[in-house]
Amino acid sequence: MAIAKMKKVSLVAPVSCADGIIGVLQDVGVVEIEKTEIESQEYSLCDLSEVLAELGTKQEELSRALTELKFCIDFLDRFERIKKNIIEQFAGGKVYLPNSTFDDLGSKVEEGHRIYEECRRLDEELSKRSTEESRLLDNHNQLSAWEWLDIPVPELAGSKQISVDLYEISSRFYEDIMAELNESCPRTYFAPGPSSGTRYIPVVAISLSEDRDKVRQVLSAHNIVPQLLPEVQGTPADAMRRIEDRLSAIDKEIEDLTEQAKGLLKERVKIYSIYDHLSLALDRKTLASECPATRTAFLIEGWAREDALPELEKAVRSEYDLVHIEARDPLDDENPPVTLDNPAFATPFEAVTEIYGMPRPGTIDPSFASMPFFFIFFGMALGDAGYGVILSIVCLLLLKKIKMAGTAKKLFTMMAICGAACVLVGAVTGSWFGDLFGIAPLWFSPLDNPLLMLGVSFALGLVQIYVGLGIKLYYNVKQGNLKEAIFDQGLWYPFLTGFILLIGASALGNPVMSEVGKWLAILGAVGLILTQGRAHKNIIMRLGAGILSLYDLTGYVSDILSYSRLLALGLASSVIAMVVNDMAKRFLSIRFVGWIPMLMLLVIGHVFNLAINVIGSYVHSSRLQYVEFYGKFFEGGGRRFRPFSKKTKYIEIVEEGEA
Repeated sequence: MAIAKMKKVSLVAPVSCADGIIGVLQDVGVVEIEKTEIESQEYSLCDLSEVLAELGTKQEELSRALTELKFCIDFLDRFERIKKNIIEQFAGGKVYLPNSTFDDLGSKVEEGHRIYEECRRLDEELSKRSTEESRLLDNHNQLSAWEWLDIPVPELAGSKQISVDLYEISSRFYEDIMAELNESCPRTYFAPGPSSGTRYIPVVAISLSEDRDKVRQVLSAHNIVPQLLPEVQGTPADAMRRIEDRLSAIDKEIEDLTEQAKGLLKERVKIYSIYDHLSLALDRKTLASECPATRTAFLIEGWAREDALPELEKAVRSEYDLVHIEARDPLDDENPPVTLDNPAFATPFEAVTEIYGMPRPGTIDPSFASMPFFFIFFGMALGDAGYGVILSIVCLLLLKKIKMAGTAKKLFTMMAICGAACVLVGAVTGSWFGDLFGIAPLWFSPLDNPLLMLGVSFALGLVQIYVGLGIKLYYNVKQGNLKEAIFDQGLWYPFLTGFILLIGASALGNPVMSEVGKWLAILGAVGLILTQGRAHKNIIMRLGAGILSLYDLTGYVSDILSYSRLLALGLASSVIAMVVNDMAKRFLSIRFVGWIPMLMLLVIGHVFNLAINVIGSYVHSSRLQYVEFYGKFFEGGGRRFRPFSKKTKYIEIVEEGEA
């Protein structure tokens, strides 16, 4: 239940060592670099040679190479996009390579450039074919209405004396428009073509040149303009056949080019490696350019966990002797990053906190305290031993099959652990895939005794609220705020306890409990009235504020009532499971083959029930932590610790033998 202690680290070394030291910092990955502002004698390390020496390229060429590689990646994705399921997307879905393989592939920059040139050539060829195909299809569509014409297209341009125009007239108004044309332009010959089932009828208008404007004027009034045919040779039918032949040829060419592109897919891992290798080099170059330096020395400042300092010193000093490393505690005006530090068995439950937000430096990490509550609440919400077994097995298999890191790994490890909670609660309540096996409960069945389940939920909620108050009380004592600890948290214990005892005594008819509860409630209430308005100097305002503070009791009662969701969720999963079992068993009435649909319905029904209730159990168990528990003591605003390390986009670097 702690936040790791952070140290401000300063590293000073000769400028000649800058390249290598930055590389060591990236490899060890334990320092979050902080930009340092120096007012005097500030220079930029702008002539570093690491990237030039390692990759044989200038900084501009490095950026160009990354652009080229990104083009290759996007180009190859057009032919085979790597499909990631929802788990892989959440976990990152990178390609896992040993460090030696990554370094070997990543250093082949020239090969990456040759692959880029081939991808660029194929892309240009495909673009040309695509552009030509679009143009030919457009021409084909323009000619299709005039396929019946037995006149070469160039001759449709007419002559000085004779004008030839092509029109498409709506079949709905064809008769009326033609009647108007015949009346207005009697010297014009109109040759209609077949409508071919379309809404328009093609018409060839042959007129004297001096009559052309009159024809166009009449048709323009009906929003009909002359059709322009593409510049092709021969009749429209001949041109269309040539277009179709060329389109077939283009299809074959595109198919051939596509096969060539797919042949490059085998180079995808190499491209990924080169891209990430150059990205890491660019990260080092960027950091180097931001480091303040003189002509002889440079400075790097940042944050590191206190327990990581020996590893940092060992890594740096094993390579360089002339290095000064200094570490100090954060100053009051500094805002160090936050990383959580819990025992190994509680580390997976850090995922609950990390998803919510990081605590402020110097405050309390709620992960350890929320662990037992999240564990048992998840088990009660899902409430089935069979589902718990499946959940744990599935999560463990995913953790083994898909390499995860960070919050994703913690989350799935936590879900595997919470599967054990479901087994525990399911055994206690007798739920093994609902009532499928008819196993008797070790204690009670929530369906038979829901009030007992509700009472257990309220009791656990009250315990968690008390723990939340206790954590805040502990924090105030630790900070030396003894008054706040006693008045703001300590006095709520007798008041809440007395109130609960009064309710219990009323339900059970126990006079002793009632008397104890009454005096505890009075003691707590008097204390709260006298102390909660202590910020006011006026005694009337002080007492008024104290009396109003008792209204917070409604908030605590509301918090306790929120835990009734555990009963509702547990009953929901159990009832759905029982319904699935009942429906499935009805198929047994079908002789010989009834077991087949029964098994199918059992599998589908229970998988569906498990899926929706795992989500609900996680969401509502998290909500009980965030609202009812964290709200008592959690102080957010911390920023996550992000050390300078090998941050890759496509390749996950692993130890030898792990890939």
